[in-house]
Amino acid sequence: MPDTIVVADMEAGLEHLSWAGGTLRHVDLLLVVLQPTAKVLLTAERTHQLAVELGIPDVCYVASRAGEADRARFETFAAERGGALLGLIPDDEAVRRADREAACVIDSAPGAASVRAIAELADAVEARIAARPAATG
Repeated sequence: MPDTIVVADMEAGLEHLSWAGGTLRHVDLLLVVLQPTAKVLLTAERTHQLAVELGIPDVCYVASRAGEADRARFETFAAERGGALLGLIPDDEAVRRADREAACVIDSAPGAASVRAIAELADAVEARIAARPAATG
C-alpha cells in the first residue's frame, strides 16, 4: 500500500539487517539511533554498511541521550554516510523518572525536552517521507 507508513522499533543489534537477507530489506527509510559513545557509533557504522548492502534507499540517524554539544559530531557522522541527522533526543531526567514509574514520558511529562524533541523528530520523518518521489508502478 503506497500511502501506508509502518514504524517498527527493532531491538538493538544487527540481526534485523543480517538474518536471511534482513528483516528490514524492503524498508524505504531506516532510522539508526546514535548515542555519544564509541561502541554505539561503531555499531551504527556496521548498521549503515549492512543497510547499503541490502539496498535500503534512505538511511538517516537519530541521536539519543545526547546534548547539543554532540550535534556537530552526529551531523558529520550522518553526512559522511550520505544521510541526515533527523533529530536529537536529549538526555532527560523526565525519561528516567517515567521509566522508574513504568509510565510513558509523553503522559507523565508532556512538556519535557525529550517529548518536544520526539515531536520534532516525527515531523522530520514525515517531511522526509513526503518529499520522496511518488512510486510508479
